[in-house]
Amino acid sequence: MSTTTGSTEQGVALSQQDSERKALSTLQWFGIALGVCLVVTLCISAGRWQWSRHVDRDEFIASVNDNYTAPAKPLESFLPTTDAPLDESVVWSQATVTGRYLTEQTALLRNRPINSTPSVHVLVPFQTDNGEVLLVNRGWLPYDGNAERPSTIPAPPSGKVTITVHLRQSEPTSTKNAPSGQVRAINVDQALTAGFEYAGAAAPAPGTYFENAYGALVSESPAPTESVRALPRPSTDPKNHMSYAFQWWVFAVGGASAFVVLFVRDRRLKKYGTQGRPVNPFTALDTALESADAGTSSSSDAARLEHVDALKRQMRTSKAQREKRSRVQEDYEDSLFED
Repeated sequence: MSTTTGSTEQGVALSQQDSERKALSTLQWFGIALGVCLVVTLCISAGRWQWSRHVDRDEFIASVNDNYTAPAKPLESFLPTTDAPLDESVVWSQATVTGRYLTEQTALLRNRPINSTPSVHVLVPFQTDNGEVLLVNRGWLPYDGNAERPSTIPAPPSGKVTITVHLRQSEPTSTKNAPSGQVRAINVDQALTAGFEYAGAAAPAPGTYFENAYGALVSESPAPTESVRALPRPSTDPKNHMSYAFQWWVFAVGGASAFVVLFVRDRRLKKYGTQGRPVNPFTALDTALESADAGTSSSSDAARLEHVDALKRQMRTSKAQREKRSRVQEDYEDSLFED
């Protein structure tokens, strides 16, 4: 009995809530539409940004797979002049060149971890037999007790050396400060300037060094007495950019769908009026009759009958209201066909 009564009261409460709900005004719809447009636009933009990162990542992976282990060619095959740009299609290609290291002009790259190990990279200018300077990243060293600069930096081979490097594009200029002789990015101009100034020498003049590319060391001949740690092969993990893009687009579709659902519900509310959507008028009466037949010790027959009579009166009133609305609607429809 208590469960049935509770369900009846809950149904009545929901009907009252539906009756009290009002259709949204034009101003409210304008605000909602504006908010939905903003959310959808942001989601689509975020998805496109993630997709562009996915495309860039795919190009990077393709470049590594195509060029990283390809046979080495002379440096001039890729960089015929010092101001020649390094094309995207040949990044990570192997190049060989002969010359000597300018060891005293070494610069260090700060805060470039290797496998989550805090480290510095050793950037050494390499003067070719033609007199042109190529910046070479010889490898990396972990920080030791000196947090500013490793206490010992292994020297490269002296004299004439033939090196093989992976060609990389010069990185954008960094605006962050760094200690003397160090840089925050492998930007050729910044690295050469930092190294030469640290050695007390004037920076090389434009045209005397390769401005748009540097080399990541693969091998040296002759080999050095002590080597820095070799640079690892770049990761070819595609990462999650594509899945993130689709997630953002799903959010955009979800926001637009929610707006459509809200719009349809509002149209239905306006169509049926403030009484809410029609429900089965016999549900409450059937429930009351079942309760009356079951009987309980806590309520009398008179009370149950009185409750049933009240529900019948309520139903008659609701029926009259529906009939009145139907007549009004019919009159309105008839008026549409009058001259």
